Amino acid sequence: MIDYFISNGENTTCITLEGKLLSDADLKAVSTEIEKLQNWNIILDLKDLTHVNSSGIAFMVRILTRSRVNGGDAVIAQVNSSLKKLFDITKMHEVFVIYPTIEDATNHYNQ
Repeated sequence: MIDYFISNGENTTCITLEGKLLSDADLKAVSTEIEKLQNWNIILDLKDLTHVNSSGIAFMVRILTRSRVNGGDAVIAQVNSSLKKLFDITKMHEVFVIYPTIEDATNHYNQ
């Protein structure tokens, strides 16, 4: 089960994911909300995401692709220790820019 929160900053949209992201069914509600976005400079806050599998990783890559198609970008912030190993194995750092804090991720868009 996944909980999500979407908040809009000055020039960013922060999508906070919490819980377990293990199936496409978990993503249905958040995917519907993402379709409504106006600002495609996205920060994925994963501080409270405890589990993720290939469906979750594919979801993150879809957000990245969609944001770039719409003239923005997507970065990841606050990867917790339980996901760090998985991100190392899957080489997510080669696909996404990953920041240790939300502030650092926000600064990515202010440069």
